[in-house]
Amino acid sequence: MKKNIILFIFAVSSMLIISCSAKDVTLRRIEDVHKAEQKLAKNPDDEETVLEVLNAAQNGGREVRAEAIWVLGKIEADIAYSDFLRASVEDPDFNVRCLAVLGLGKLDANNPEAIDRIKRAISDTDLQVQIEGLKVAGRMNAKTLLNSILDSLSSKNKWVRMAAVEALKDYDDARVDRSLNLLASTDKDYAVRSTINQVIEYRKNKKNSKAEEEIKETASAE
Repeated sequence: MKKNIILFIFAVSSMLIISCSAKDVTLRRIEDVHKAEQKLAKNPDDEETVLEVLNAAQNGGREVRAEAIWVLGKIEADIAYSDFLRASVEDPDFNVRCLAVLGLGKLDANNPEAIDRIKRAISDTDLQVQIEGLKVAGRMNAKTLLNSILDSLSSKNKWVRMAAVEALKDYDDARVDRSLNLLASTDKDYAVRSTINQVIEYRKNKKNSKAEEEIKETASAE
């Protein structure tokens, strides 16, 4: 009995040591990423430091990957493009996927690969990733993303619907106006309806301003 107790205590102690050791390694790596961030704030073209952060994004633990992806997105590192593509759909941690989508948006990568990742982000199982995907889709204003945004208007989650409404504000397509007008009269959530009305008003003002500019240009040409 005494022997079993000793073995149990030894096993628990070993697990605690391993756990503490793993935490120490994680904290050190996060600290390294923070130091790299400070260096890159002074010199974004420091290739050696960028590669250090890139390595952390590829090989670190969950917290380390998130910090590294955030830094790479912050400095808009083109070298991290393929890692943003991969992490945006493959990383098991929702926070890393979310930050990778944000990184793609900052690179303004309006190409088929990036568009595919944004579409997949919009249909991600995690709501925060969906919302970030919609925000990026709105900024990219790519017609190939319009259907994905419109589909999100029927989401059961009000925050996703609100993000989709915001994402549509600069899309020049008749379907947008029809969808917003329909949702304005059918959505049961006050916050969503309020957001829709703001976007509808924004779109009207934008169209009016454009029409006024065209009239002025025509008049000056005559």
